Amino acid sequence: MQDPQAAAAPRLRRDLGPLAVAMLTLSVLSPAASVFIAGADIVHQAGSGAALAFLLGGLLTLVFTFAQAEVGSSFPFAGGDYAMVGHVLGPRWGFVQFGMTMLSTPVFLAITASGIALYLRGVLPGVAPVPVAIAALALSSLLAMLNVRTGAIITGIFLGIELAALALVSLLGFAEPVRGLGHVLLAPMGFAGGTTHPLSVGALAVAIAAASWATSGAGQAIYFGEELHSPAQVGRLVIRITLIAIATMVLPMLALVIGSPDLAAMAAAESPFAAFIAQRASPVLAMVISLGIAAAIFNANLAGIICYGRWIWSSGRDAIWPAPVNAALLRLHPRFGSPWVATLVVGVAAMGFCLLGLRALVIIAAAGGIVNWLLINTAGLVGRRRGLTGGPGTYRAPLYPLTHMLSFAGAAGLALLGWRDVDTGRPGEVLVIGVMAAALLYHHFVLARRPGGWALVTPG
Repeated sequence: MQDPQAAAAPRLRRDLGPLAVAMLTLSVLSPAASVFIAGADIVHQAGSGAALAFLLGGLLTLVFTFAQAEVGSSFPFAGGDYAMVGHVLGPRWGFVQFGMTMLSTPVFLAITASGIALYLRGVLPGVAPVPVAIAALALSSLLAMLNVRTGAIITGIFLGIELAALALVSLLGFAEPVRGLGHVLLAPMGFAGGTTHPLSVGALAVAIAAASWATSGAGQAIYFGEELHSPAQVGRLVIRITLIAIATMVLPMLALVIGSPDLAAMAAAESPFAAFIAQRASPVLAMVISLGIAAAIFNANLAGIICYGRWIWSSGRDAIWPAPVNAALLRLHPRFGSPWVATLVVGVAAMGFCLLGLRALVIIAAAGGIVNWLLINTAGLVGRRRGLTGGPGTYRAPLYPLTHMLSFAGAAGLALLGWRDVDTGRPGEVLVIGVMAAALLYHHFVLARRPGGWALVTPG
């Protein structure tokens, strides 16, 4: 039995076309934030292997996303992944997916915001990362409460700046290559304590998992499914966005490793890309690029809060929380039609996670991505077999079920190799296991014991 407040939830306005959703989604996953923030931490972990990690991680992301695109095309709801999984595998596993998103959402936004100060230091030396991140999240939360079409226009403008910054970095590296592509991809090297050493398989696996998380996110287009004019087309849109995102991230990572005169010094820098830009560009161009990167990172925060405001709004409609909380989350702004309370909740949660530090945030995010692969690809297999997905007019994943099997193998391999890395991979996986256990307990002792049980709402 559904909470009456959830069953009578107001509907979001169908104001978006595919171009607007693509701009919002690319802004959410933010190629610039993924490269210049998460990518910087991957360089610290994997040295020159960061380029290989992004290439392999991007390919894994594409394989994984086929199932997400198919299931999302059949269930294009504002709840995104948890709504998809719940409608195919049942409420219990949908709630586990919700728990994983509860962990990953503020982590993603905090990672993004934490990088703004790194690229403002060229203009404002000594600026503190945490206060800047919190201020950026506060401003983003306020802007995210505007009409979604206005948000799409704002993020589209910033997205152009973001792609231009990535293109400039790529040009700087490929214009004057220092080492060959084969050397970069076939002999990845790590740098620790001032020494150079071949990168271990375990460290590369952790870097691939982190890079796959960094290149993923096109499925966030599904969160806008209830505001898209033709929601069934969202599956094809997700695949197109994935290909664009991978290309715009892999190229600058390759350029960094190929074009850096001193890999060890670059990897040791707090911000490897800022160091690279300072080496290769004039001071004025370096400052311009750094400001462009900071603007792009802010844009990712804005788009991310817009996106995940829809997700937490959906949790109110699905009556996940106590009735007063559900009622509050379901409130729409009387003028803009945006889920303003849910939007503020997302922004405030991300501010709190900024206090954890970038390294801890990246580790958590990488481990959580592996569980998402497993749940969504299981939903893809079960959904096609039961006739719930891949129907007429919706997206069908190619090479079924091969891509799903490859996703399972990739997730299992990365999980096993990551577990062997006791410094970074294992702590992240332990935390994720704890979150999954907590979600199962909440479902069993709270949701499933409600009169009539608990199920997800199917929007009309």
